[in-house]
Amino acid sequence: MKRIHDSLQRMFQRQRLVFWYDPTGEWKETFEAYQDETVAKLTVAGNEFGTKVRVVRDPNPEAKFLIYVPTVRPADADNWLLDLLLQGYEYKADKASLALQDVGLPHDFLHLAEDHAPYFASGKRVEALRELIDKDDQSREIRLKMMAVLAGTAVDVDALLLQFLDGGLEVELIENDPVTECLSSAALVEPFWKEVERLFGYDSKTPSLRDFAVSLFRGANPLDPQIPLHPHAKVFLQRWKDSQTHCDSFRLWSHQMQKELQIGTALEVFEERNSLGDCDTFEIFEKFTLHRLCESFTKGAATPDLRAVIQQRRASFWRPHHEHGYAAVEQAVELRELLAGAELTIDSVANGFSRYIANWWKIDMAYRRCTLNLRRYGQVQVMEQISRWVEKSYVNNFLLPLTDRWSDRVREMEQWGCPGVPAQKVFFSHYVRPFLTKGQKVFVIISDALRFEAAAEFAQRLLSANRWTAEVDAVFGSLPSYTQLGMASLLPGQQRDVDATAGTVIVDGRSSSGTENRSEILNLACGGKGTAIQAEDFLDLNTKTEGRALMRDHEVIYIFHNVIDKTGDAPGTEAKTFDAVEKAFDELDQIIKKVANINGSNMLLTADHGFLFQQDDVDEADATPLPSAADWTFRNRRFAIGRGISADPKVKVFDSAALGLSGDWSAAFPLSLGRFPLQGSGMRYVHGGISLQEVVVPVVKIHKARVDDTGSVEIELLRVPAKITTGQLSIALFQDRPVIAKVKARTIRVGVFAKDGTSLSEIKTLTFDSKETEARQRETTLLLVLSPAADAFNNREVDLRLEETVPGTTQIVTYKTHSLRLQKPFTSDFDEL
Repeated sequence: MKRIHDSLQRMFQRQRLVFWYDPTGEWKETFEAYQDETVAKLTVAGNEFGTKVRVVRDPNPEAKFLIYVPTVRPADADNWLLDLLLQGYEYKADKASLALQDVGLPHDFLHLAEDHAPYFASGKRVEALRELIDKDDQSREIRLKMMAVLAGTAVDVDALLLQFLDGGLEVELIENDPVTECLSSAALVEPFWKEVERLFGYDSKTPSLRDFAVSLFRGANPLDPQIPLHPHAKVFLQRWKDSQTHCDSFRLWSHQMQKELQIGTALEVFEERNSLGDCDTFEIFEKFTLHRLCESFTKGAATPDLRAVIQQRRASFWRPHHEHGYAAVEQAVELRELLAGAELTIDSVANGFSRYIANWWKIDMAYRRCTLNLRRYGQVQVMEQISRWVEKSYVNNFLLPLTDRWSDRVREMEQWGCPGVPAQKVFFSHYVRPFLTKGQKVFVIISDALRFEAAAEFAQRLLSANRWTAEVDAVFGSLPSYTQLGMASLLPGQQRDVDATAGTVIVDGRSSSGTENRSEILNLACGGKGTAIQAEDFLDLNTKTEGRALMRDHEVIYIFHNVIDKTGDAPGTEAKTFDAVEKAFDELDQIIKKVANINGSNMLLTADHGFLFQQDDVDEADATPLPSAADWTFRNRRFAIGRGISADPKVKVFDSAALGLSGDWSAAFPLSLGRFPLQGSGMRYVHGGISLQEVVVPVVKIHKARVDDTGSVEIELLRVPAKITTGQLSIALFQDRPVIAKVKARTIRVGVFAKDGTSLSEIKTLTFDSKETEARQRETTLLLVLSPAADAFNNREVDLRLEETVPGTTQIVTYKTHSLRLQKPFTSDFDEL
């Protein structure tokens, strides 16, 4: 009785006149017990005319009536109250009718309540369905909403499938199909698979989630043309991959299907002229593409072709797992291009120095980046040919000939120096003193072994970060190019004495070893306003108190940072030298931000020396023998200090005076890539010698930018048709300029949307980060497949929308839109016969 009374209450929220026919009289007591002050109860028993007059002549046009008729409903021709009945609602109290009335559906949908009776047995489910019902809903839409309530998803077949697929691999699908478990009790399994068939073209006599998954992955496999699903399958897969909530289940299903469908075996016979394009259904496609790229590179494939494949795979779901592989190939291509254009002649010391800081450093950088990514990718076998080519080409075609020709110029030198280039020992007077003269404070960050090419890349990163200006300069490093002398050369002072036995350096009579001694030298030179601090200690300072006190009390602050040299100088870790460079970048970024946070705006980033590095082992048997000498007092792989050193064609000898240093000793330096034998030290990472990589010392002038003059590339739409007349849209996108210096890359999502925001196609994510100067190389073609949702918007204006994410958030905003008409011909509705 309570359920009927509640049902009547809800009915009167929507209706004014409610008729209740009760031929057996079983509901009379329930009718009489119903109480509602706003509803007048009338009983019809041969008084049809009086009842009609009572209702029609009621002075309140909004008056509500419950009209109880204890007979069968008469035929319309004999029904004196038909006009009132048609204005109102015929109430029924059987279970199916009650269910419909609870939801707010008319009797036309009685078959739903009868076919799916168990669904309506739950008040919560009925309440949830009532919230979703729309007055224009038909049976198909109502069933779909019932499914959504049961599964706890949005009212969408795709959402239901994603929900089922999420748990699909966690159960034994053969016996426990998630679709059956969720929907069978309400007899909604068959309607669900009919919806899937309508959208996907999936047709099976015994449909199941597993069978559907197999068909879905086969249909999205370019190697298997046997399963022709509807285009929506592609849209669904893209949505599955792009969903942060569901992408993990895609990964699991894909790996399982890859194994069961034997995709690897199919790829073994995949013809070389064919391409997988941007298909990313299986991770093995990514591996296969990289394998092909490595083969193509080794065979001398053209640079544009290789870069086109790399660009085509940029939006792949599996790309993050293989990012280092692609980056290694990309840097190998860059290295090949740079080597092809390098002309390694050196007319003079000054000429060699200027050519190195102009272009040759880029070859060192490409080698470092490629080697780093090869290490991080870790796929030794697949990358073996590229790795071997990179190492051989870098050493034999660049490092060896460059150091040979540079050594020819050094061999001619009587005094160590480079005309027109500041010596490292004048760093303080040339770069630091001008700030003091102008009354400005300056931070000097010295990163041990930050060679020129690494500093140049770090400067590029700073420029792209919007907050800084960064100008790269260079000084001519002191010899020997080792830490103690390099650090001493960056301090203020006139005279530097090297202890020929210990290798330590005295500056104007004071030891320069250790932070305290360096701080004392700075303090004296700056009138009590100079200091030095280790990077770890600086980063540990409280920014608002200790940091700002440091800034307040000093004019010159030297910050000593040691990551690269600490790693490279140890035989057990020298292989990780390039990893250490990346770590140094991260820590330097933290230091610079901290300087800015304590209100420092002027910074100089420099190093004590550079280094030579080869990833492959250097055989000890290839070492350059030490020349004979009266006495060797200090030895290193790249230099040795002694007295009475004999001349040797493989060695350059400078006395201390020729190096601008005090003492009665001389130093021998192996020419080219030579290394002196030294027990217990590494051979791959070395410094102390004369090579450009060791003695071209960077000086990066960094300032906190007052105005943001950086920007991202702009994306332009090309060849967009006025109308969409098929189930897909082909467009071209153009990156307006290369990504260089302060020009940043841009990542966008592209899709077709209705004016109300409804997604009508797959949505693809693209990153535009091309550095190509040739405009044609910055153009990207894109194919978007429309979803079935587009059918409802035929013959309407729709938007091709470019979206991007607000930095640091997950919020998506519109970048650009282009309006076009969706006008698919009626013939596109017919299946092919």
